[in-house]
Amino acid sequence: MKREIILNSLNEELIPYTEPGWQHSLEYTTISERLLGYIPLHWHEELQFVAVVKGTIELHILGRKINLPEGSGFFINSGVIHEIHAKTWNTAFICWNIGITLFDKHIQTKYILPIIQEGSTPYVILNPLKDRHNLIIQAILTSYDCYVKKEKSFELIITIQYLTCIKELLHEIVLDSSNRYPIYDQRVKNILEYIHTHYRTQIKLETLAEIAYLSKSETNRLFKKHVGRTPFTYILDYRLERSIDLLIGTRSTITEIAIECGFYSVSYFIDKFKKSFHRTPKKYRDEKWLRNR
Repeated sequence: MKREIILNSLNEELIPYTEPGWQHSLEYTTISERLLGYIPLHWHEELQFVAVVKGTIELHILGRKINLPEGSGFFINSGVIHEIHAKTWNTAFICWNIGITLFDKHIQTKYILPIIQEGSTPYVILNPLKDRHNLIIQAILTSYDCYVKKEKSFELIITIQYLTCIKELLHEIVLDSSNRYPIYDQRVKNILEYIHTHYRTQIKLETLAEIAYLSKSETNRLFKKHVGRTPFTYILDYRLERSIDLLIGTRSTITEIAIECGFYSVSYFIDKFKKSFHRTPKKYRDEKWLRNR
């Protein structure tokens, strides 16, 4: 099984690097092999380029669901919250994460920061029929091949490919400051952190509104704008995700897991789990244990 995504309490992905001084991470991921069967809601400080190499991805981002077939790809800006699902069972992609402080001050200020700071471009869908987009997709594939083979000067080749992506990406940046999009509101981070800390207990919308310094309706609207679902739908999904960890990593009973994850009844937990994962918690556990034997 591939490396599982590592998230902190703010849903920020913590990306490991083999060389801390050279912050490039390239990974081939088959979505069905992930523990949850999808890539959960997250964001990262790094810039991210993705090429779809098998099947079709369903990208959830800023309230939208975008289908991306094999051969296409996308760019995710720093700090943008998103989630990745598979539309077909064998869906796979190459993910390239790059730290944003790699170059000297001049390059960083003139070329990298405009992409990060220009809030009107939280993401770019890469269409292989567009020349500039196809150059980026090919750069992702070339970089992954170099990263795997690790032949002489592979870091230099990958860095050159990265600069090619940045050069082409600059043509996609919308410079109209009146159309800027707030990439990731700090209030959303604060709400997520509270949910992740208190998901075992009852969470009220009034409490989340106090954290965001907004009314209940405004809190609901803000959260849905960034996360693509209401706070209470997210709380349910998060509790189910945490139950997966306990089903696979412990021998706790289904009842104990339901209580530990904040469900008020076992039958409610089983019903919601089955609707999300198309099998009961027990069957899910049995299948995973059998597969890992």
